[in-house]
Amino acid sequence: MRTSTLKLVVCAVIGLAFVIGVATATADSTGTSGSTAVTGPTGTSGPSAATGPTGSTAVSGPRTSVVELPPTLIHSGAHPLTLKLNGAAVSTGAQPTISPSVAGTWTAWGDHETFTPSTSFAPCGSYRLTIPAATAAAGRPPLGRSEVQNFTVACPSVKALQEALARLGYLPYKLQSFAGVDLNVPLTMGLAAQRAYVLPHGWLRHAYANTPPLAAGTMDPTTTGALWVWEENHDIPTGTAPDAAIWARLIREEALGAVNPRPYTWVTVTENTSPELLKVHENGHVVITTPTNTGIPGRATQTGAFPIYVRYTATTMSGTNPDGSHYNDAGVPWVSYFNGGDAVHGFPRATYGSPQSLGCVELPIPTAEKVYYKLAVGDMVVVSD
Repeated sequence: MRTSTLKLVVCAVIGLAFVIGVATATADSTGTSGSTAVTGPTGTSGPSAATGPTGSTAVSGPRTSVVELPPTLIHSGAHPLTLKLNGAAVSTGAQPTISPSVAGTWTAWGDHETFTPSTSFAPCGSYRLTIPAATAAAGRPPLGRSEVQNFTVACPSVKALQEALARLGYLPYKLQSFAGVDLNVPLTMGLAAQRAYVLPHGWLRHAYANTPPLAAGTMDPTTTGALWVWEENHDIPTGTAPDAAIWARLIREEALGAVNPRPYTWVTVTENTSPELLKVHENGHVVITTPTNTGIPGRATQTGAFPIYVRYTATTMSGTNPDGSHYNDAGVPWVSYFNGGDAVHGFPRATYGSPQSLGCVELPIPTAEKVYYKLAVGDMVVVSD
């Protein structure tokens, strides 16, 4: 009995030693497997993804840079705005921003990032483009610091101004397509701004017979006069060039349909006829016809189309007579100057309807008052033979 117990104890000890030996041999053959993931010779696999040579490949090399910025002057507010990076643009969640904000979308194509406005940048507007520090090109670290580009948008063309003034009733012309379609349709503010740069394919045709002439795309006397009338209606000094404020107001009025509250008014004067006549036209209708006196030979009233540039209920007129003597006429009534010293005004004469003045267009005083109150600064005086 004692011998059997001893044998069992010995066998148990030998078995335990064998298990420990096998475990030890196994551990020795693989080399402290638990520590390998952090410190073992196969090499710091955890940090390797962030700082090791393999992980850093995505951000190695020179930083992202902007190699081409948009120009500082944008000629068309409806055109896209583009910048170029030194590699293919990648999405980082940070897009360039434009201030003041403009509705539109940014898209990336290769190494270019492009902003396309939904309608247009504001005419004559000033803007700031900010490219964020997080902007990145493929395989390069981000930009690192933001970049800023200030730019302005050119004012629209004279043709665009003419179309806007025609739509608002300040020019006696209608916009019509080459196919004959009427293009005078209601506009939104966005479309009106876009139209300022992307002009419809059409032409401005006469809305009435015998209207003042218009040179398309040229700041001619008729366009100048129309702008003066618009400025007078809005308490803006006449002669102010169309700037950002004027274009913003024109576009707003196009969207609101705020047309000229006055009829389009102009004057025609025929000289060297019997009798010489002055006619006042409103929206194509003659509302006043009267005999008039124009300039004598050698001091004839100049033919052409001229906008009225200043008016007086009464003023003093002075100058030199053909014989060299001087005149100084005080209290000349109902005066509308249109070409240098030439004016439509009242003047007492025995007769009317023949050349008698020194270049002015003279009317009977009661008639001159009626004509005066039909006219405004900017209205056209068209003198013909």
